[in-house]
Amino acid sequence: MNPTGRHSPNRPIAARRRITISAACLLMASLSYAAPRDFDVGGGALRPALDAFIAQSGVQLIYKMEDVEDLSTRGVKGSIAPDAALARLLDGTRLRIRRGQDGAIVLVAPAANAASAPASAGKKP
Repeated sequence: MNPTGRHSPNRPIAARRRITISAACLLMASLSYAAPRDFDVGGGALRPALDAFIAQSGVQLIYKMEDVEDLSTRGVKGSIAPDAALARLLDGTRLRIRRGQDGAIVLVAPAANAASAPASAGKKP
């Protein structure tokens, strides 16, 4: 309501405008993620490689340090899309990519399940 106690006729228009602007921002973010960039991320330990990827891509990437420790990468070099560069960095690791609604990318390690437990774990001596 406005100060006179009447409903503002512009309220639905303003809400639609905000939704349109939000959708445009999400579209621009997804398009910029698909645009090729120059990468020069060396192979070796995964954590410094991911940090270099973040710096070179401008992508918001979230991961747990314990999920990436002891993992390595072959690196990535060349002009490619950030999503392809990240996929190359993670090639051969157990990590998977999840995208949040806000555009952030989260690296997740699959949970350990019963199938990966040793067969002798449930047997009595």
